[in-house]
Amino acid sequence: MATKTKEAAETKPGLRPMTEYIKLPNADSLEGAYLEGMQCKSCKIVQLYVRTRRACPACQGHDAEQFTPVRLSPEGEIWIYTIVHQSWPGITTPFVGAIIDVPVEGQADRKVAVRANVVGVEPDPKHVKMGMKVRAKAAIAHKDGEGNEVVVFEYEPA
Repeated sequence: MATKTKEAAETKPGLRPMTEYIKLPNADSLEGAYLEGMQCKSCKIVQLYVRTRRACPACQGHDAEQFTPVRLSPEGEIWIYTIVHQSWPGITTPFVGAIIDVPVEGQADRKVAVRANVVGVEPDPKHVKMGMKVRAKAAIAHKDGEGNEVVVFEYEPA
């Protein structure tokens, strides 16, 4: 038990991605952050990375090497959105929540639906449109109980 306490004391807080599909090439910076999808080797569908996934939901392929990691484009398009007026305590409202159609880099015909907030735009239907072009950016959401800065992806008008 004392070893764990010593290790915890020696580990300095850093960046911690909110989900496992947020990738940080540099552990000390948001620079170069990207989203990672997993592409089925059989049917080529792409979904957000989930390391515990064992079978493809589209073709039911379940080979040990069924999925290949792919990088998602930073560019996307709002597929659908909502303006959120009521949220958890401490969350500033209103804000724009959206499903973003995000292509796989190098495969424009392959897209993934990514749920994210849209920032840098007034949360009003006059300013947000379905089909609106957006660009991803990594951001710090808050600090966790261990002092790590929690990293999320959000989108802003392109």
